[in-house]
Amino acid sequence: MTSAGDNLQLANKMDSGSKVDFKAKVAIVTGASSGIGEAVALDLARRGVTVAAVARRAERLRMTVERCQRSSPGSFAVVADVSLRADSDRVIAEVLQRSGQVDILVNNAGIALHRHVIETAVEDVERVIQTNYLGAVYMTSGVLHSMIERHLGSIVNITSVAGHLPLPQEAAYCASKAALSAWTQSIAIDLAGTGVHIGELSPGPIGTEIWQKASVDYGRRLYPPQVVAAAVVRMLEEHRTYMTVPRRFGAPGAIYPLLGRPMRWGIRSFAEAGMPKTISESRSAIMRRH
Repeated sequence: MTSAGDNLQLANKMDSGSKVDFKAKVAIVTGASSGIGEAVALDLARRGVTVAAVARRAERLRMTVERCQRSSPGSFAVVADVSLRADSDRVIAEVLQRSGQVDILVNNAGIALHRHVIETAVEDVERVIQTNYLGAVYMTSGVLHSMIERHLGSIVNITSVAGHLPLPQEAAYCASKAALSAWTQSIAIDLAGTGVHIGELSPGPIGTEIWQKASVDYGRRLYPPQVVAAAVVRMLEEHRTYMTVPRRFGAPGAIYPLLGRPMRWGIRSFAEAGMPKTISESRSAIMRRH
């Protein structure tokens, strides 16, 4: 079991010195009002990047941008819902109008349901897919042509180990991240030789609002968002196409196709052990009804 101090040491180790001059670069970071997006925005701003921070919650986003501006005065907020095509187009148009270019795009915006499949409506699944997958598609499609014209640019899509390994009560979330993973890896092939980099960063359990609200208690198993922010920088520096952070969380997804049955049992047992009794009893009642 890792401590908070160990987690921060991991982040500091990954951020041992930048190999790229980030100054004069412009980055769009979605989902920047909290969690991973906030940490990424602050890290990039600290390196001199002009950050266009994007999120739905105006007040929380304002606070993120104020902190970014201490290091990068030109950083600004764009309040938008990237699950809406019109909003995504508006974000890109505003950033290009204000900054003239987009050098970096970090697609991080995401939501989860924390809901048993029997309790999940199709409309709920559509909402998750729209935000977690299509939001990234809209934003990427909007910046890609200008990046290719300049033969310059980096896109980092934040997926999840949940895109490679099933989680209980997270079918929609897992599916959305799996879709984003496959889409990213296919685009990486298409973009070969264009000068444009795209990569997938797959975090393990991170201490963000999404997982703090989950029905399963992850407790001290959660890592700080700064670990992911440091990994984003590393991907940008090294033009990596795939990275898992912390690294050890990549192994379960890799072996799952070979050991699916015992792993499903283990995942289910882990979830039940970390689930409050009232929720566990409610789930059992649902199954009895059906």
